[in-house]
Amino acid sequence: MLIAGVLVPMFTFTKFYFFDDTFSLASGIFHLLDEGEPFLFVIVFAFSMLMPAYKMLLLYQLISAADAGHSERHQRHLRRLGIIGKWSMLDVFVLAILIVTVKLGAIAQIQIHYGLYLFSMAVIASMLLTQLVQMHASQLNERSDD
Repeated sequence: MLIAGVLVPMFTFTKFYFFDDTFSLASGIFHLLDEGEPFLFVIVFAFSMLMPAYKMLLLYQLISAADAGHSERHQRHLRRLGIIGKWSMLDVFVLAILIVTVKLGAIAQIQIHYGLYLFSMAVIASMLLTQLVQMHASQLNERSDD
């Protein structure tokens, strides 16, 4: 869902009822770079693409680990996941700002496409999966302490 949500169209901006621009999250981010906004590009790219991908990689490593809860590597991944989890809503915040900005524009309208829903579902699924993995790790730690 994350990959599709990043690559498929999210929005179509209509300016003056004649000019349409359709953007996916990826094309919108790279459009920032084309428009001479390297700082915004780096921030949005890092928090909307790199961080969620890294979070998915950590979740995969935690779920597929044979020594769940017992190795130092597993504990290190859990700590990293906790740190990243604190930033997980930033990508949704970026999309909300984008929508509000366009909706407030008097000369532009926005049409939302299914990419926005896919990306939002991926964010929510990763948050739920993170919670489940952390709860499972806590239960394993409690059992090993007994």
